[in-house]
Amino acid sequence: MTNKTSQTAKNIISEHANIVSMIKGIAIAYLITIPLFMVFSFFLTYMDFPEKFLPSAVIITTLISIIIAGWSSTCRVQSRGWMNGGIIGFLYMAILFLVSSLTYRDFSVNSHVIIMLVAGVLTGSIGGILGINLRREPKLRSGR
Repeated sequence: MTNKTSQTAKNIISEHANIVSMIKGIAIAYLITIPLFMVFSFFLTYMDFPEKFLPSAVIITTLISIIIAGWSSTCRVQSRGWMNGGIIGFLYMAILFLVSSLTYRDFSVNSHVIIMLVAGVLTGSIGGILGINLRREPKLRSGR
């Protein structure tokens, strides 16, 4: 096998692993978001939780979920954590928009949707940067 063929095979495997880690990252984000939204709905239903705090709680939960998703999905990549995290933030927000639009039967894009999309991309990028820079490096064994 030539060096060029070997490099191409490594690139394909690396891209496949990257896509799998992105899917895992998005799944992690929703596995964080959905239970927290259920907790908020419980508070709204059975307790005296002021409804005026709900939008802030939803935004904070969403952004924390995206940071964790960006972080967890970029721990195994070698470079471009910001881009991988940004893609995860974009996909997360796009899925959230589609589900919300299907639920309310309103596919209108307004300033709130655009702001949340940009916030998702930026937050995912921050998570990706953190994932690259704060990961634990494997300990090298000494030859002794």
